[in-house]
Amino acid sequence: MDAPARPRLPRRQALLFLIAILVPCLVLVAVGLRLIAQERQLEDTRRIEQRQLLVLQLRQELLTRLERIKLQEVTSAVASGGAEDVGRPRQSAVAFVGALVDGRLRLPWEGRRQAQRFRESLNEPIYAGEIRQAEADELVARQYASAVRHYENAIDAARQPAQRTYAQLLRARALGKSGRRLESRRGYEAVLASPLELVDEHGVPLALYAAPPLVDAGLGREAIHEQIRRAVDDQRWLPPAALYLVRDLLRGLDARDIEARLSVLVRESEQAEALQRDSARLLATGSSRGPVWITHGDPAWFVSAAPPPGRPDRLVVVVRASDVLSSLSSAARPFRVASPTETTGEALGESFPGLRLVLPVEEVRRSSMRQTFLAFGLVLALGFPLLAGYLLWKDVQRDRRLAEMRSQFVSSVTHELKTPLTAIRMFTETLRLDEDVDHRTRAEYLDTILHESERLSRLVDNVLDFGKIERGKKTYRFEPVRLDEVVEGAARAVQYPLAQAGFDLEVAVTRDLPPMTADADALQQAILNLLTNAMKYSGDSRRIRLGLDRRNGDARIEVVDHGVGIAPDDRSRIFERFYRASTSENQHIPGAGLGLTLVAHIVSAHGGDVEIDSSPGAGSRFTIRLPLRAGDAPVPAGSRT
Repeated sequence: MDAPARPRLPRRQALLFLIAILVPCLVLVAVGLRLIAQERQLEDTRRIEQRQLLVLQLRQELLTRLERIKLQEVTSAVASGGAEDVGRPRQSAVAFVGALVDGRLRLPWEGRRQAQRFRESLNEPIYAGEIRQAEADELVARQYASAVRHYENAIDAARQPAQRTYAQLLRARALGKSGRRLESRRGYEAVLASPLELVDEHGVPLALYAAPPLVDAGLGREAIHEQIRRAVDDQRWLPPAALYLVRDLLRGLDARDIEARLSVLVRESEQAEALQRDSARLLATGSSRGPVWITHGDPAWFVSAAPPPGRPDRLVVVVRASDVLSSLSSAARPFRVASPTETTGEALGESFPGLRLVLPVEEVRRSSMRQTFLAFGLVLALGFPLLAGYLLWKDVQRDRRLAEMRSQFVSSVTHELKTPLTAIRMFTETLRLDEDVDHRTRAEYLDTILHESERLSRLVDNVLDFGKIERGKKTYRFEPVRLDEVVEGAARAVQYPLAQAGFDLEVAVTRDLPPMTADADALQQAILNLLTNAMKYSGDSRRIRLGLDRRNGDARIEVVDHGVGIAPDDRSRIFERFYRASTSENQHIPGAGLGLTLVAHIVSAHGGDVEIDSSPGAGSRFTIRLPLRAGDAPVPAGSRT
């Protein structure tokens, strides 16, 4: 039988539908996008203005703070008599203050007065003569006893603490060479305990020179550790030579608490030397409109020169950029300094040449309530028509599927009705025209007419019952029945058509089930529908099993065939009205798509359910599970929809 043609949606209505939905949507989209684009342009303009205003505020605050720091440091340097003796500045943000002499930056450890006085003391006749003679005896003639005496004479001739400490240091060295180790160690310990203000001509504290011999001897570790700590924590800048000496000493000591601080001092001293090399070029940059702060190094320093009142030379103030910028940054206006390789960022003008600040875009962006409202309105304006169109399309599709199933139903019912009617008419006309038909043949013809009439009645009953179910008027008459009698009655009803088609029906009934309240005719109709389905879809197999047993307090009626089976995708839909699996075999098998729908309704009305166990090519097992209750008639007889 050919499949009925699918109804088509009229093209004109479809075109009008698309125009009615799409044209307003497109207009709304165009207007909404235009408004959003204008809002974004305004937002971008506001964002740029806010960034410029923020950069201007940061520039002014940064310049004000740096100029205040410079004024305080220059004033302090002038009051102390020069930048060379101010040591480390009182403000933590300031790295150092140096003097610019003849275009060259003099670093804090250069030109210290203590180092200058020590250098001058080395030229005093008596002291210098004893030192030279002692060094000649020690280093050239290797007469260590004579060298010790001359060093002691130098100690007696010393007029300054630094002279005396230096001579003690040399005496301890000579004592060690002469084998007088105990006296040498005591001399080194005395020098180690000397104040850090006593430095040589290079600015290195003399106490640090006594540490290496003691470290090599494994002595005085605690005293050395404490003296190194004081040297590192001292407010005065240590020259690089002293820092490298301390770093070498720390390798023989367990002083991790000092290493981090020392690494910072070494890095800053190296950065200061790099600034000294670049000072002539950097400090030549100037501005006629105001002060200038140059950025130098990594991490960055702010560098600026100022002529103090009453002095011909200039002072250079070096400020750690991170300390000052961190005080300006906040959660409301975060920023960072751009690296020299970055091309992004906002320039701070002539007062900060080369300095660029990077402002995070996500932090300076401002949300627009109007833009959000427009976007939300656009989504709603588009959403409702599209949703309505989608629902309408789904409804049209559902109507098309329903119309298709109804068309198929009418075609199938027509075919189902014609088949038994044709058989009834044929055998009736044969009996009427042929009066010589023998008794046996007449009986066979009459049986065929009877069973085709019953088949026709069942088909009509199915259609009528389905109509009642659709209108909600299907009723069942519940009364005590025996399920074994119902099952056997259904087996007898299909015995003849099964035999005619060559089927072997196996009936296995458990007879010890108690009576239950049910509609016997409805249950028998459900069983007959399952048996008819088994006949239709058995394929080449001719074995069908009908069983009744009891399991877990339920009565279970099983219909088993060994035919074509059901695909997994179809098992969940076979109980829908008019539904038939879309396979090639079904195109040649008559059916209205109502039998299993009626089975599900009947079983559900009895408080049970239908289970399916099937796979393609392996047959199907339909199981009606009905609950058995205690007692012979727990549910009163009556009607149920």
